[in-house]
Amino acid sequence: MRVGTFATQQEILTIGPALTLAEAARRMRDRGAGSAVVAVAARRPAIITERDLLRSIADGADLFTTPVSAYMTPDAVSVTANWHVVDVARTMIERGFRHVIVVDATEQVVGMLSIRDIVRALLEDRQRTLAG
Repeated sequence: MRVGTFATQQEILTIGPALTLAEAARRMRDRGAGSAVVAVAARRPAIITERDLLRSIADGADLFTTPVSAYMTPDAVSVTANWHVVDVARTMIERGFRHVIVVDATEQVVGMLSIRDIVRALLEDRQRTLAG
């Protein structure tokens, strides 16, 4: 199963690198998202995740003044829609992250996947296989 079949079904939360960590956290909470794409001009997309926000808190960062750029992952790992879901899962496990950006051939963001999305897709695929 290719990730393109389910990666683009979700609306992507995109924020800017100058946004404060507190505002990023609020937007993620409001959307029920564990991560957000950070749009950085003329670069590959970046990402900020719940783990990044937790790290900022542990570091004692002022969430109301510290910009997302201080804790985001620049040049985040991304996959294309033609990646197989198993390969994406393997990459996420090997690299130790729970969110991955899906891009098209021109590096434009077309989706975001969480490990939960991957498990759901694998489970649905397995159920279809068993149902015949």
